[in-house]
Amino acid sequence: MPRVVDRTERLDGIARAVRRVLERDGVEQTTMRNVAAEFGSTTGLLTHWVADRAGLLHLAVRATSDEQSARASAALARRPRDIAAALDEYLPLDDVRRAEMKVWLGFWALALADEVLQDEHRDRYRGFRSAFVEHLCALGVPANDARRATDHLMTTIDGIAVEALFDADYWTAARQRRHLRDVIVTVLPAIP
Repeated sequence: MPRVVDRTERLDGIARAVRRVLERDGVEQTTMRNVAAEFGSTTGLLTHWVADRAGLLHLAVRATSDEQSARASAALARRPRDIAAALDEYLPLDDVRRAEMKVWLGFWALALADEVLQDEHRDRYRGFRSAFVEHLCALGVPANDARRATDHLMTTIDGIAVEALFDADYWTAARQRRHLRDVIVTVLPAIP
């Protein structure tokens, strides 16, 4: 009798393998062969689940983004006005979040030349932007101000995250948090 494999479980396992290879070896070494070895399978078995290298990065960024969003949403559910705590989930403040940011950088590197990955990036960012604007409006922030603040905060988070990966000595967790909070106070003065 053929073995039944849980699709979600298998794809989650592959995504974890991709993230381990990315974190340890970098985007250049995130190949079908290396991920298959990390996953403990053959390249042939891996291609049954994921077609190519771009698919590997897509899978990893989807899992990473979903985890970050879940943590940020949980923070907002606990304290809806604590915007900073929610946005901290997207900064490389510790080893886990630093590894997540490496997934994003690897994804971005491949997305520059891949329209499918560009679409994925655009859709994820638009989804985040929409949800965040909606949250701010629910807190009483006027829609135009919410959109403007969200744009500032999204670009700030990306900028801090990239800088922190390349200069961790300067961009300590404390400096990252402080800078984000300075921007929040500037763009959302009614929600410090």
